[in-house]
Amino acid sequence: MSSVDIAILAGYFVVIIGVGLWYSRKSARGMRSYFLGDNESKWWMLAASGSSSHYSVNGSVWMISILMVLGMKSWWTALIWWMPNAIFLMMFMGLWIRRTGVLTSAELNRVRFGTDSGAVAARISFAVMILLFSIAQLAMSYLVVHKFAEIFGFSGHKAAIIVMGLTGFYVLIGGFRGVVLTDFLQTILLFGISLVVGWICFRQYTADQLHEALQHGTVTVDYWKSLSFEAHPNLGVFSESVGYSGWSDFAGSAIAFSLVGLIGCIGGAGGRYGEQRFLAAKTAREAGLLAALWQFLAIPRWVLVGALAFVGFIVFREQAVVSADPDSIMPLFLQSDLLATGIKGLVIAGLVAAYMSTFSSEVNATASIVVRDILQPLSGKGGDENAGGMVASYLVTGLLIIATIGLGWLFTVNSSLNGVWMWMLGGLVTCYVIPLAMRWYWGRMNGWGSACGSVIGLIPAVGMLSKQFVSEDAWVQNIPDSYFTVLILLLSFMTCIVVSLLTKPVASDCIDEFYRRVRPFGFWGAVSKRAMASGKPANEPIQSRWIAVNLVLGVIATYTLYMAPVYFLGYWFKEMCACLIIFGLCVTALYHTWYKKLPEN
Repeated sequence: MSSVDIAILAGYFVVIIGVGLWYSRKSARGMRSYFLGDNESKWWMLAASGSSSHYSVNGSVWMISILMVLGMKSWWTALIWWMPNAIFLMMFMGLWIRRTGVLTSAELNRVRFGTDSGAVAARISFAVMILLFSIAQLAMSYLVVHKFAEIFGFSGHKAAIIVMGLTGFYVLIGGFRGVVLTDFLQTILLFGISLVVGWICFRQYTADQLHEALQHGTVTVDYWKSLSFEAHPNLGVFSESVGYSGWSDFAGSAIAFSLVGLIGCIGGAGGRYGEQRFLAAKTAREAGLLAALWQFLAIPRWVLVGALAFVGFIVFREQAVVSADPDSIMPLFLQSDLLATGIKGLVIAGLVAAYMSTFSSEVNATASIVVRDILQPLSGKGGDENAGGMVASYLVTGLLIIATIGLGWLFTVNSSLNGVWMWMLGGLVTCYVIPLAMRWYWGRMNGWGSACGSVIGLIPAVGMLSKQFVSEDAWVQNIPDSYFTVLILLLSFMTCIVVSLLTKPVASDCIDEFYRRVRPFGFWGAVSKRAMASGKPANEPIQSRWIAVNLVLGVIATYTLYMAPVYFLGYWFKEMCACLIIFGLCVTALYHTWYKKLPEN
């Protein structure tokens, strides 16, 4: 990078750290201030913060690779966890989360299950699972920075430690307020750099050049842009790619992971910083609105993903590293001379912003769960404003950063980005998505059922993870990842039911209050009748008769909105126009069937 680019990047770090220092005093007032900003944040800033946090560099690198390897069939993988999630949050899940009024997603188990030993076990076990996932997610960020730095000729470990250290510093001192404001500023920056990258890449090729380049190996351009589902897709030159050859078994991987994603969608916002944004909203109505805006603000990410995937085929197709490791496209683009002086600095600052946004949100949310849901229940000292809680908050935040750096260093030894990411989605997350969902829909579920249902899946999950660290001829390598995923789901589901039925139900005063406050639907039977017969105040139920319709409209609107820029960048203008028309029709319908029917509280 030139001195101008370096100066731009340095200026960005100064601004971000300055924001953390500015909010350090307000954030130190108590745990609710440090982790939720005292519920004073604007809903549209929370939406921008959530969108920016989801614009992760490591996730974007993976999406670019998947688009190159699978073509437009890769949209089937978008069913995995996050893409439809905001639609469920818009319709009802975000409103339910806000109505609980808790500080963390794990603390929700106290409101749902009470304070007995089973409830404490549920709260702590869920917190531990979230902690494991978050540390793995943060460590994967280390892997991405390491990969970028080495392509640029820098020390991968030094670069990762410096970036993670600077990010951790402003999170440590600024708390949730600092995270939200910096995320908002980073959203603006990410919009700008995504459009710049999209335009620069679009100018590098014509329609004929791109469509010819998409025909790699035995893959044709029509096959590449087809959305039809295939159990065993043709990967072309990527069939021997490091970490991606397994996608030749598309049915097993996509169906298993999409099942996990669907269950996750009906269970909340992921259990980490997603819940934190909805808990920080002022009202349930604002929680629904921020989910909708959150979804819309993700458009720039798909501009970047589509642009870099296409330029990868055009500009870098002759480099052997691309077919062997498609994860290298983004750093190769940044290293190239396609970006002019100054523009390169802005683009790198924007990608650093995406990285820091995800990292900071993950650290702040995870620290809140460790303090609130592991340390405080074990120590018996609660409360939002106690000095010990604030000291623990600072200490845990610092230790999280150190732990993720250590694990990230380990990940660089013998792990691919795709391999780690697939284990996190199909292994670790799978352990707790069933209890996460069942607590909302089954009144008989209790704390012991939730706790045991979360922990039981760790056994096959560890076996799945071992594939990343053993030799290629080890027996465990012969077991597809999807088998581990399905086994975890079945074990978790059966354990939740059996253990809940064999142990005492949740105390009636606790479960009745939860029902009146949240007004969930599902299998509530006697709980619903008893809670509503008490005559105590209850929130208005969400009109469930529109939910199924709105979910379909929302998912179609989301897919067409995100696919439109990819079609545009691929010179498929008819498909782009069709997507925009469908999106417009869906949004018009949702205005009447969703927006006008949102409850206030």
